[in-house]
Amino acid sequence: MNQLISHIEYLLHTHNCVIVPSLGGFVVNTAPAHRNGLSVFNPPECELVFNRELSHNDGLLVESYMRIDGISFENATQKINDSVRQIKNQLRSEKSVDLGDLGSFRMVDDQRFVYQSKNFVRPEHFGLSSASLKPVIQLQPAAQLVEIPESSKKSIVRKAGIGAAAAAVIAAIMLLFPIQDSTLRHQTAQFFSLGSVPSVAAGVVSGETPELSENITTTQPEVEATLSSEGPKFYIVTGVYQVRNVADDMIALLHSEGFSAASVIDRPNRIDVYALSFSTREEAEQNLKQLKKDFPNHRDAWVLKR
Repeated sequence: MNQLISHIEYLLHTHNCVIVPSLGGFVVNTAPAHRNGLSVFNPPECELVFNRELSHNDGLLVESYMRIDGISFENATQKINDSVRQIKNQLRSEKSVDLGDLGSFRMVDDQRFVYQSKNFVRPEHFGLSSASLKPVIQLQPAAQLVEIPESSKKSIVRKAGIGAAAAAVIAAIMLLFPIQDSTLRHQTAQFFSLGSVPSVAAGVVSGETPELSENITTTQPEVEATLSSEGPKFYIVTGVYQVRNVADDMIALLHSEGFSAASVIDRPNRIDVYALSFSTREEAEQNLKQLKKDFPNHRDAWVLKR
């Protein structure tokens, strides 16, 4: 059992999901760095969860045993099955199992057990803490008003009149001899942002892909911009693959079943294929149940938070 826990901990350093056949899957949900208030920035945060529905053998854990221990596929599978059997027997007898840094399992009745996670930190996030910036500009006290003598007022009005006359002469010269600034025209630029992911309702795909555009040059037409709200997305994942052609076949199948928004999430050494995406976990869980009911061939689908 300890060997199984070590393999899972090692794989979670580079993978967001590690599935233990006949037991469930350990999933890492990562929240990006975000700003807290005006000048405080919090580092990325990781959450380790356990999903009992992820019991299909995707080969990742078996491949780790084969590579590190130098054994065959059959022997690696047998070792994993023995460790899973040991975990289940200990749950029945002692009502709890300690998984080290992964957390623990605890029985709540004769058929159900719950998972209690621990603080999980990715290697690339280790040692990061909140950072704060000091304000660059500090407010200065308001200057006290000083009474201006009457003679100074007349001098100011006279200087303002001379300045206005000079400005009028300069404006007339510029109208007669316009200045060509070709350098400034060549340095203007136009920026566009990638479209956001379309929103999907239950079983029905609908949405618009907003574009963000900002015109710096005045010679280009103005484009209305729509900013998409930042926040996590919840994806209904139907399969995890390592071969691009196999993932493309699954996307084609989902498209034929009516999931026109089906696509992939490329991650290191794996390709996650999802059918639908939502902005809240409640919507994702509700549509996951409906998907499993309408499409039994996707009964291994699960929800991924990104």
